[in-house]
Amino acid sequence: MSWQENGEGVGHVNGYLEQPAFGRLVSRLRRRQGLSQIEIAGEGVSSSYVSRLEAGLRAPTPQAVKHFAERLGVPEETFAARSPQVVAARLAEGVAALEEMDYETAVAVLGGTAQDAEDAPPEMAWQVLWNLARAHEQLGEHAARRRVLARVLAVAEQLDSATLQVKALAESAVCARLVGDVGAAVAEAGRALALCEQDPQVPRADRARALVALAAAETESGRLADAAHHAELAQQIPPEELGPLRVRVLWTAAAVAVRQGAGERGLALLEEALALKSRVPVLTWGRLRLAAVALSLRVRPVAGVEVLRWFREAETVLELVGTAGHQAELQAVAARLAFHQGDRQRAAELAAKALDQAAALSLHDRTRTEILLHQVRAGLGGGAGGDGGSGESLAALRALAEELRAAGSLDLAAEAWKALAEALVLTRK
Repeated sequence: MSWQENGEGVGHVNGYLEQPAFGRLVSRLRRRQGLSQIEIAGEGVSSSYVSRLEAGLRAPTPQAVKHFAERLGVPEETFAARSPQVVAARLAEGVAALEEMDYETAVAVLGGTAQDAEDAPPEMAWQVLWNLARAHEQLGEHAARRRVLARVLAVAEQLDSATLQVKALAESAVCARLVGDVGAAVAEAGRALALCEQDPQVPRADRARALVALAAAETESGRLADAAHHAELAQQIPPEELGPLRVRVLWTAAAVAVRQGAGERGLALLEEALALKSRVPVLTWGRLRLAAVALSLRVRPVAGVEVLRWFREAETVLELVGTAGHQAELQAVAARLAFHQGDRQRAAELAAKALDQAAALSLHDRTRTEILLHQVRAGLGGGAGGDGGSGESLAALRALAEELRAAGSLDLAAEAWKALAEALVLTRK
């Protein structure tokens, strides 16, 4: 009898991971290196034993652990048992950091825990990864958040939970849109909504989450009629079932209305969101006011007293608890506000300053700020606040508009063409 046969049980042996966690880890490490079960077999370890072990049907022996560590090129400690209590404690630490708005610490703690959580019960793994995604969201790390949400979705599928899959898909769609992958955003949000249709047990709040993610993505791709339809469906869900998510529903509906040309209706929806008394995270409270300023400036050419008040409130919050990304958002909106107030020099300076932190901005905000900067520089003739002549700025605007059209970002492309037309008129005066 070879030593592979010594461990017939499937429990916790000699301090190593329990089955099926041990088998899943061996399989994951093997596949990550592109190896077959035959290739990691060897003396005393047959390929059939590898297959049964990966399936969780054999407990590992100390000799088997040593063999797999050598074949897979990892330390034996890789296979050491990890106490669920340790993972739970670190999850609690990460969530506490989130609640205290210490997002860097939350990412560090939860990111370190995520690896161990892969071998924890899937319910715990989901909690670790979901909260890690939340921490990345607050830091404006959209690409990192999207990668984590892909893992969240895999765990949700393992749990066979339509509700958790909807949450992961809807939030991943938001990330895809923010990094400019509009096609993926529409597809993921559409898949989330389809799951809601298939499973009536999915809470209507999560249906709203899918609807607003889809409406926002459709708006970005120029499908405004579809976006308006989905935003309207989200608004029909009773507010008492949405809680703080009602803010996001109204915010999205307002943005869709403004981009459809129904500016006053959009502002009315925003004012309704601003007046909500439900518990809203402080950063959301501040960013909502910043969004209100940006949308209001699209509708009304003059920044009124209310708009200036919203901006001051957002500035107070974001300077106090915001990240570098939030500061860049603030500067981008401040540039637009200066532009509307006629201070083109300051608008150019603020836009350039915001773009110095371009990686911290969503693709939408970054692109709109680039459009503004080129438009202002064209009017300034490349002087103060610019580093090129009007011709260079006009050419940059034209190239950006073409690029956006080719990428399917029709809403932003239309804004770039409009800015180009206005800049041409200005430069010919």
